[in-house]
Amino acid sequence: MTRPVVVQHSAGTPGANGPLTAVQRVLASSLADRYEFVRMHQSAGNGSLNVPLLREWVRMLRRVRPALVHVRGLQNEGLHGVLAARLAGCPRVLVTVHGTVRDLRQPGRPWRHRLLVHGAEPATLRLASHVGTVCEYAAGRSFLSGLGGRFVGVIPNGVPLPAHPRASRDRVRAELRLRPDDVAMIAVSRLTWEKGYGVLADALRRLPPSTVRRVLLVAGEGPDRDAVAAVLAGVDGVEVRLLGNRLDVPDLLAAADVFVFPTLHENLSNALLEAMAHGLPVVASAVGGNVEVLRSGGGRLVPGGDPDALARALSPLLNDPAERRHLGELGRKVVAEGYSLDVMLGALDRVYQRIINE
Repeated sequence: MTRPVVVQHSAGTPGANGPLTAVQRVLASSLADRYEFVRMHQSAGNGSLNVPLLREWVRMLRRVRPALVHVRGLQNEGLHGVLAARLAGCPRVLVTVHGTVRDLRQPGRPWRHRLLVHGAEPATLRLASHVGTVCEYAAGRSFLSGLGGRFVGVIPNGVPLPAHPRASRDRVRAELRLRPDDVAMIAVSRLTWEKGYGVLADALRRLPPSTVRRVLLVAGEGPDRDAVAAVLAGVDGVEVRLLGNRLDVPDLLAAADVFVFPTLHENLSNALLEAMAHGLPVVASAVGGNVEVLRSGGGRLVPGGDPDALARALSPLLNDPAERRHLGELGRKVVAEGYSLDVMLGALDRVYQRIINE
């Protein structure tokens, strides 16, 4: 029996992009036995309409004649994906919403921000035959109202659940020059102000003194790297290490003790789920999908943008290994039940089957 062809759209670079990570996991999963997957990937973002890229994608889509094109994300990259699919005559185009530029606190050039919010993102949604979200929070957003039957529901992000999440801990801590009694916090995200690094720096300054060495590991790259490095460098009492974009994040999580996620806005973060899957207690801002993930346990939620609250939530965890273990165990249970790779693949398969068989 011929497998349906499903085109998987993505953008960005490995290790720095949640939707791209999801695509890679889907391609390597058992769903590859059920569907014939074809990639439609762009490494760099589009500053404007990329006509050569559109032509390349249209030719490819006309050649493979997919049963479904799955476009991940809005903004300019998502627009290119759905536009290519429509120009190629593809009748079924699923767009999953992973974020929106309307949430940006520092949107950059105002004219481009307005163009994306009022032009590219609405056009991407209009051109889609079906729309899904990665969390309940996104599903309730006002800009997605009016989709009617085109809305296919929530397809949550999912991550692998390691059987032995701490297996590499001693080795990696030695490589990172962490002493056995050091307490290591870790943040994994793009280095932008949107991820709350200014708030984190202020919170770290508010921590009470400790005789135990505290280390902050930061994995990721981004446009605000130099500014983030500067604000974190001014923190006394915490040793900060910017590790850059890493492909060994699971090992870094195994080496750490607390995951800190002060983001100012979020849909559903793969980095958050991966930290919980590795048994790390979480301190996160109460924004977006963070709330629904942590409502069953696994960490502490604090108001977004509040360094005092962040410091108050962090301080007891840094001093209490038993509480860290307790919250970490709860977090693994939350991921196993609602955000595992199997959960995501099952939801994705059901949506694919529904759309293809309509």
